[in-house]
Amino acid sequence: MEIHDIEHFQNAFYYLVLELLFDLQDDEIDNAVTDSFYLSMASNNASGHDRGIDAIYIDDNSAPPIVHLLNFKYTSKFDNLLSHYPSREIDKVLSFFHDLMSEGMDSFENANSALRDKINDIWKLMDSDTPSFRIHFCSNSYNAFEESEKKRIDSKICNYSNTSVEYHLMPDLVEIMTHKSKTIISGKIKAIDKKFFEKSEGDIRALILEVDAKDLLRIVCDDEGLRNDAALEDYEVLKTRKILEEAFEDNVRVYLTQRSKINKNIRKTALSESSHRFFYFNNGITITCRKFSYPNYRAPIVTLEDAQVVNGSQTIHALFEAFLKDSSKFDHIQVLCRIYETTNAVLSSEIAENTNSQNPVKSRDIRSNDYVQKKLEVELLSKGFYYERKRGQHRDKKGGVRIDAEKAGQALMSFYNKLPAEAKDKKRLIFAEKYEDVFCDSITSEEIVLSYTCYQFVEKMKKKWRREAISTGEFDQKSYLMHASYYILSLMRVLAEGDGVDIRSSDHVRTIEACYEKAARIVEKAVEKEVDRVKNTGETYSNRLFFKSARPKKYISQLIDDKYEF
Repeated sequence: MEIHDIEHFQNAFYYLVLELLFDLQDDEIDNAVTDSFYLSMASNNASGHDRGIDAIYIDDNSAPPIVHLLNFKYTSKFDNLLSHYPSREIDKVLSFFHDLMSEGMDSFENANSALRDKINDIWKLMDSDTPSFRIHFCSNSYNAFEESEKKRIDSKICNYSNTSVEYHLMPDLVEIMTHKSKTIISGKIKAIDKKFFEKSEGDIRALILEVDAKDLLRIVCDDEGLRNDAALEDYEVLKTRKILEEAFEDNVRVYLTQRSKINKNIRKTALSESSHRFFYFNNGITITCRKFSYPNYRAPIVTLEDAQVVNGSQTIHALFEAFLKDSSKFDHIQVLCRIYETTNAVLSSEIAENTNSQNPVKSRDIRSNDYVQKKLEVELLSKGFYYERKRGQHRDKKGGVRIDAEKAGQALMSFYNKLPAEAKDKKRLIFAEKYEDVFCDSITSEEIVLSYTCYQFVEKMKKKWRREAISTGEFDQKSYLMHASYYILSLMRVLAEGDGVDIRSSDHVRTIEACYEKAARIVEKAVEKEVDRVKNTGETYSNRLFFKSARPKKYISQLIDDKYEF
C-alpha cells in the first residue's frame, strides 16, 4: 500500500487484481477503476453511483476487442473469508449489463463521471466493432456464489452472445502471485536407441535426440528422486506428482492452460488413435543446461545439470494432462528433444527467443535479458532508481524509486520518438518492432530519468484535474485529459526543444515541465477542431477513438506550424 500511496485495503485490492489479471501499469489501473468509494478518496465531493461495476478495462489488442467488467468484494474480516460471494451483486451487474446493451444514457443519469466516460467508450466501440464481454467477480475470499445463484447468472448471461463470466478468488490470486526462488533442476533422460546427434561450436554444444514422452514428464516432475531415475519402470507414479514449474523459469512465456487451440490439439493428438505419430506432429522441446554428459553407446542416459525448458512448456503441460486422463496412450509417444549446453546467458536467451514460435510470446520477457536492459538497470541503480527489466522485479521497493521498463519505454517512445499514439495504445511495439528505435544502443539512464520524470509530472497534473473535476461535477469539460498524457508529454519535448532546451539532460526537467500548460492548451485546441469536424459530419465525438486515430497528430502539427498563440 505504501508503494502506491493507498490508504485503504479495498483500493489496494484493485491494484493487485488488475495488475495480476491484465498486466496493467499504475496509471492504467487508476483510469480503469470506476468504484465510487475509490473516486471519493480522490475528492470528498465525488457523486454518482458505480452500478456494481468497480472497474472497466477495454483490451483493444485482442481481436475482437474485449471489454472487461469487474465487480470486487474485499473483506478485512477473517470470519468472512469462507462466505459465498454476495448474491446481491448478481442483480447489480445484470441490471448494469442490460442497460449497457440497451444503450440508453438515461439509465446512467446518476452514474459517476468515470463510469459514464467508460460507458461512452464502450458504446462508441460497439458502433464500429463487435467486442466480446467478460464479467469478472473478484474477491479475497474463498467461495464464489452459491450453486443456485451461479446457475442464475449463467442462465441470464447466456442470452448475450460473446459474453462470459469469470471468478478470481483467493486461491486463484495466490496461485498467480506465488513465485518461488529458482530451483536448480537436474535429472537424467534416456535417448531412444541410436536416435541422437551431437554438434558443438565454440561456447555451445547441442544434442538432438528422440525421447519417450513419459520420460520427458519424469524429468520435470516435482520429485528429485524420480527426475534422476532413468530406469523407472512404473510410470503410473507420475500421476501422484505435479509438474515442477521452476523447470520453466527461463521460458519466455507462461503456459496457456487449455485456452489455447494449440494446447488443446496437443492433448487431443496424445489421446487419439494417431498418438504414435505424435513425433511428426509436434515441434518438440528445447532444453538449455549448464552441462550435459552421456556414454556413447546405444540408448544412452543423458545427465543434465542446471536444466531449463526454454521452449515446450505447453507441450509438456498438455502431455501431462493427457497422461493423467489416459496413460495407456503413451506407450508409443516419442518427442523430439534439443538440449543445449552453454554458460553464455546471452546465447541462452537468444535460443529461447528463436525457438518460440507456436504462441505469441511477450516480447518484454524476451528482451529482459538484453544487453541494453541490463546496462540501464546498472546505470539507474547508481542514480538511486530500481529499474524493473521484468515486471514486479522490485516489488518490495517504494513506487518513487521504481522505474518499470515498459512504462519507461512508453515515456521514451512518446518523448524522444514522437509517437504518442503508439505509446498509449500500441505499447506492445516497444519490445517488438520498435525496440531498436526506443531502446537503441545509445539510450542513457539520463534520458530514461528525464522522460519518465516528465511523464510522472503529466500524470500528477491529470490526477489534480480529476480530483477537482469530480468535486465540481465538471468532469466532461476536460475529460480528454484522461486520454492525452502521452500527447502532452510529446508536445512538452517539442516546445522545450524549440526554446533551445537540452532535452537529453535531466538537469532541465523543471524547465520542460514548465511547458505543460501550453502543451495542454494545444491538445485542447486539437480536441475542439475534432469536435467541430464531427458536428459537421453528424458523427459523435469520442475521446478514446480520437486519441487512437492519426488526427490529433495532424491537428497539433498544423497548430504548431501556424504558430498559434495560446
